[in-house]
Amino acid sequence: MSANRKPIFSGGWRPKASKRKKKPPRPRPAPRPIDDITDLPAGPRVIVPFPPVELSPNFRGHWTVKSRAKKDYRRACWALALEAGLQVPGYAGTDGKIAIRLDFFPPDRASRDDDNVPASFKAGRDGIADALKCDDARFVTTVEMRSETRCCVVVTLIQPADGRAA
Repeated sequence: MSANRKPIFSGGWRPKASKRKKKPPRPRPAPRPIDDITDLPAGPRVIVPFPPVELSPNFRGHWTVKSRAKKDYRRACWALALEAGLQVPGYAGTDGKIAIRLDFFPPDRASRDDDNVPASFKAGRDGIADALKCDDARFVTTVEMRSETRCCVVVTLIQPADGRAA
């Protein structure tokens, strides 16, 4: 190599970082009432907001954002369950299973995976279990994805017809 020639990449060169910042996800709209829905099961129920985008298993943001969203959503579901006076009828003091039904009403008509939505509700489920003062391992869950856009999750405790644990 001659003295007046320099290597092509002589150090110090690196590609420019993108100056474009990611937009934060849009906040979810407020839940709409479910008074006109007639095919919901009978039993004690609580209506909680639809899980935030940050709780999706496909969320690729920073772990602190996801952790804060989990904590906030769990606390909100806990408070709403306490406010609704949610109790487990006929199960108090037993280790029996608790049958719950989750009716998911999405915030918009976007298609969603049937496995991601219940997974994103894990923090809400834990908050409801905290309000019931039980372990969420006792829950036997039935999931129903609805097509109506109401931006909420209706959690119903289903008591078996014979009054015993499911």
